[in-house]
Amino acid sequence: MTPGYLTDSVPYLPKGSLVILSDKVDKKCAERIITEVREVRGVLKGDIRKTVGIKDSDSNPHVYELLAGCDLRCDIVQTPYGALGIYKYQREIHIEFPQVKSPKIEILEKALKDYDKPTVLDCTCGPGTLGIACLKANAQKVVFNDIWSPAIEITLINLEANGFPVKFSGSEKGLIASGDKFEVYNMDVRELTNYLDEKFDICIIDTFPGVDTIEFVEAGEKLGKKSCCGLRENYMSL
Repeated sequence: MTPGYLTDSVPYLPKGSLVILSDKVDKKCAERIITEVREVRGVLKGDIRKTVGIKDSDSNPHVYELLAGCDLRCDIVQTPYGALGIYKYQREIHIEFPQVKSPKIEILEKALKDYDKPTVLDCTCGPGTLGIACLKANAQKVVFNDIWSPAIEITLINLEANGFPVKFSGSEKGLIASGDKFEVYNMDVRELTNYLDEKFDICIIDTFPGVDTIEFVEAGEKLGKKSCCGLRENYMSL
C-alpha cells in the first residue's frame, strides 16, 4: 500500500476509505472483500500499468471494471484562488495524487499573472481541475474540452460542486453545456478549431504521460494568441 499524500503519522484507514485495484480478483472475491473488510470501499479489476481514459481519437479507450462497492473519490486541491473539491470515478479517470503544492497549479498561476481577466481554453481538461482554478481566478471565460466523455461528465459535476451552475445544451457531442463565463465541449482538440472562431489568451495542454504532444501544440497555436501553458515535461512552451 502506498499513501497518495504526505502524512504526519502512520497511515490509518477508517471504514470505507480504501479502493483496491487488482487484475487477479473476480466479482465473487470482490463482494466478499467488501463484506468482510471494513476499510475497503470499492474493488476494481484492471492493470495499473495501463492509463485509464483515451489519448486521442486514434486510440482505444481503457477503463477499469468496478466489481463491487464504490470508487468515487474527492481530492482537495489547494490553489491561490481557494481550495477546490475535485471528484473522480477511479475506474474512468486518470488518477494523479494531490500534493501539498501542485506543480501544475504553480505553472498555471505564472501564466495567469500576465493577464487581468484572461480567456482560457483547457484543451484536455480531464476532471476540470485547471479550468475551474481559472474560473476561481476570475478569468473572463473558460472553455473546457476533452475527447473522453467520462471526463466531461465528471467536469460538469465538479463545476457544480465548486459553485458554477451548469446548463445543458441537449447535445451529446460538440458543445455539451455552458454557464456563466464557461463552455464545455466533448471532442478531439484537433477538431475544436471547426467550432471555435476566437483566439484565447491562454491555452492549457495537459496530456497523459508519454503522449506525443505535437498535434496538440499545433491545435493550441491555432486557438491561442500568445501564451500556451504546457504541463508535461515533453511539451515545449510556445
